[in-house]
Amino acid sequence: MQLVRYTTLVSALFVLVVSTGKGLAGTTSAEPGAFNLERLRSGEILLQTIDTDKPGVTARVTALFHTTADAVWDIVGYCKYEYIYIRGLKLCEVLEPGTNRMLMHHRLRNSWYTPTLDFTFEASRKPGNFGEAHLVEGNLRVLQAWWRMVPLVDGDDSNVIVIHEIRIQPKIPAPGWLVRRSLRKDLPDMLACVRGLAKASGDERRRAADLKRCPGDVPP
Repeated sequence: MQLVRYTTLVSALFVLVVSTGKGLAGTTSAEPGAFNLERLRSGEILLQTIDTDKPGVTARVTALFHTTADAVWDIVGYCKYEYIYIRGLKLCEVLEPGTNRMLMHHRLRNSWYTPTLDFTFEASRKPGNFGEAHLVEGNLRVLQAWWRMVPLVDGDDSNVIVIHEIRIQPKIPAPGWLVRRSLRKDLPDMLACVRGLAKASGDERRRAADLKRCPGDVPP
């Protein structure tokens, strides 16, 4: 149970890196197909676990946000919101602020029987439609992620598809199936919470459902 919660706490941190894109036609193989696009339009949040030859477990999560990239950026990366969408966050510090690069320190403790996670990571935005984050120091072995935000229609960023991929490995040995099981639930919940906070769910019914998935207290 503890190892599941370790991945829960860390996976949520990578909403800190968001970039705007040029349109679905210009994305990589991470773009959703026509069938998946219909699922995204219905409000579903899609998740894949991906096998790689690199250490750790890799997963990708995708969702449609009915808002602009700037509106999402107004939510992510700010400590006051991270206390809502990151489970067990006890301390959030911006060590080096910036527009294209941030150095942040987080301390997390999910419950009295799990150890404290304490680590520093760097999040940076690249030219175009890409952003990435990586571990600087702390009690994780591997922590890497990328984000892409793609307008649903070229030239119109009022609806954006958010694609996020993360690779993670705790220092404490954990079987891959256990980490994957955690990510299957925790990543979609994290993204749903951010979507609700950004008022990007599409309608009030879906927004209420998204906010119910937030691990922290949602302000009235």
